[in-house]
Amino acid sequence: MTHLLPSPAVRAALIRMGLVGLVAVVATLLYLWQHFGMVEMGYRVEQARADLAILKHRRAELTVEVASLSSLDRIERLARERLGMAAPNPTQLVRVVTAPPKPGEGRRPLMLAANAGR
Repeated sequence: MTHLLPSPAVRAALIRMGLVGLVAVVATLLYLWQHFGMVEMGYRVEQARADLAILKHRRAELTVEVASLSSLDRIERLARERLGMAAPNPTQLVRVVTAPPKPGEGRRPLMLAANAGR
């Protein structure tokens, strides 16, 4: 009967080949894992760029809307039409001037009535 077990030299060569194959498979799997991770990260970056472009466009739209809504002509028209407001009479005006600061104080506003000198 022939001996079915390989010789120790053949067995050592088979173990070495198996280890080399295992290392090659593990290295290939690590490379593929890293590669697919980079591809996924690239998709995320592109999606973030697209989202940023959309947000920049929306910000520009909102800036234009704020400018149009805060127009003084528009506010005055709404005050007259919707709220029934009118321009003040000269006797209703109050002039605000800044008083010179006293030592150790900051500037403070003074209220002067328009007809205070009469």
